[in-house]
Amino acid sequence: MRSYLVGILITGSAVLSAPVFMDAEWARAFCEVWNNTPDLVNRLGNSDSWNSVPERKIFLYRKDCGKDKTVQLTIRNEEGRAMCVYGGWAKDERGKDDFLMFADTKRWIEMGQKRYGPMRAMMFGRLKFKGPKGVAMRNMSPFEAFLDAIDEVESDTSRCP
Repeated sequence: MRSYLVGILITGSAVLSAPVFMDAEWARAFCEVWNNTPDLVNRLGNSDSWNSVPERKIFLYRKDCGKDKTVQLTIRNEEGRAMCVYGGWAKDERGKDDFLMFADTKRWIEMGQKRYGPMRAMMFGRLKFKGPKGVAMRNMSPFEAFLDAIDEVESDTSRCP
């Protein structure tokens, strides 16, 4: 009986294990984090530059894991709120109004731990960024809130998606 319970606990813990950092499950969970972060939902929701299009996509990957493991967050303006409506594996092409960000796992972790912000990360090449730079510059506070929240989903950073 005792070994049976241990087997259930081990099996059960495998089922409940944390998602791999920046896999589809992580992206779905990060949508919840986004939607519960006022600096993202409200400030971007009220930003004219951000809302110049009805929907933006943010593509993310861990450079040391390869760009073929890219996740996508789709952010839609819903009545003045920038809501994450999709988080998962990249399913769309990046358009001119969308963002792509990538960094080594170590750097993503450092940014999530608030060791430095987006300006320093980009200036020192720790974070690569493609997309409408003017929109990003006019929304630096939400951009920083996004990077600060990157580690709020408990996840396994020891392996690639």
